[in-house]
Amino acid sequence: MIRAKIEDNKYYDKWLFLAIISLLIFGSIMVISSGSFIAEYKFNNQNYFITHQLINASVGMGALIFAMNFNYKNYSNKYLIHIGLAVTVFLLLYLLISNQGESIKGSKRWIFGFQPSELAKHIVVFFFAFSLNKYKDIITNYKKGYLIHLGILAVIVGLVYYQPDFSTSMMIFIIGYLLFYISGMKLLHLTATFVTILLPVIIAIAIIQPYRLDRFATFFSPKDDVAGKGWQVEQSLIGFGNGGFGGVGLGESRQKEFYLPEPHNDFIFSIIGDEFGYLGTTIVILLYILLIQRGFIIAKNAPDFYGFLLANGITIAIAVYAIFNMAITIGLVPPTGLPLPLVSYGGTSLMMTMFSLGVLLNISYKSNQLKHGNEQKIK
Repeated sequence: MIRAKIEDNKYYDKWLFLAIISLLIFGSIMVISSGSFIAEYKFNNQNYFITHQLINASVGMGALIFAMNFNYKNYSNKYLIHIGLAVTVFLLLYLLISNQGESIKGSKRWIFGFQPSELAKHIVVFFFAFSLNKYKDIITNYKKGYLIHLGILAVIVGLVYYQPDFSTSMMIFIIGYLLFYISGMKLLHLTATFVTILLPVIIAIAIIQPYRLDRFATFFSPKDDVAGKGWQVEQSLIGFGNGGFGGVGLGESRQKEFYLPEPHNDFIFSIIGDEFGYLGTTIVILLYILLIQRGFIIAKNAPDFYGFLLANGITIAIAVYAIFNMAITIGLVPPTGLPLPLVSYGGTSLMMTMFSLGVLLNISYKSNQLKHGNEQKIK
C-alpha cells in the first residue's frame, strides 16, 4: 500500500511543488524577520508575527494537501460554483452596507479577520473557468457569450472597488479579462470595451478618489515629495541599494524600522533586497518564473478545456500579483497595496493561494495519469 502511494505521488508536478514550498518557507522566514520590529511596537510582542505566520502556513499547507487530493473536476459542479459566487457577493455587499467589518485607513476589508476580496479574486478564476467552459460554443457571441460574463465581472470588481480597494479591483479585472481572451472571446469585443470604459474610469478616480491622481503624479516625479507621497518608493529603493549583491544579513535591515510601511506585507520584497541583496531577489524571481512556467505547462497539458482555463486562471492570478508587487517596490508602477503571493504576511491571501495551487497540482496529477495511461478517480 505504501509503495502504491509513492507510485501515485509521481504524477504530481514536482517542480511546481518545489517552487511552492520554497516560496512558502522563505516567505515565512522573511515575515518573521521583517515584522519583528513593528510587532514589538504595535503588540508589545516581538514574536506576534511568528505565531500567526506559522498558523497561516500550517493551515495553508492543509489547504494545499486537501486540494491536491480532491479531483478538480468537482469544482465544475454548477451548484457548488454558484453557491461560491453567491457567498462572495453577499460578503462583499455585507461589508459595504453593514456596520460590521474591520476598517483600516478608511477601507473596510475584513470580517472577523477574513478578507472577502481575496475570496473574490479566486472565485473569479473558478467561476469563469466553469462558465466559459460551459458556454464555449457561444463564447464569441456578443450578447450571450461576452456581455453576460462582462456584467458578472463588473459586479465583483465594483463591489471590491467601493470598499474602497482600487488595487485589488483592478487585479481582479485584469485576471478576468485575460481569462476571457484565453477562452476564445473576440479581441474586437474585449478591445472595444476596454477603450470605452478607460476614460470614465479615469474620471471616476479623479472625482471619487482624487488622491490616486496624486499617486500617479508622485510616481512620475517622486523626488518632488520625498518626505511625503514619494517616501515609500524612495525608502524601498534605498533598501535595495543597501543590500548590494549579498545583502546586509537576515534580520539586519533598518528599512523595516518605520522607514517602510507594511515591511512584512506590501514591501517585503524590498526587505528581501535589503537583507539578501541582488542574489536573494534573483532567487525569489527565479522561483516565481519556475512556478509560472510550470503552471502554464500544466494548463497546456490539461485533460480538458475546463482544466485548461482553471490552470491558466490560477497561474495568471499568481503572475499578475507577483509582477505588480515587485514592480511597485522598484518604482516601475505607482504604489498600492498588493501582497506578494506566498511571501507576504496575510492569512486569507496565503490560505486561498495555497488552496488554488493545490488545485493546480491536482490538474497536473490528472494530466500525467492520462499521459501514462493510468487514470483512476481521486477520492
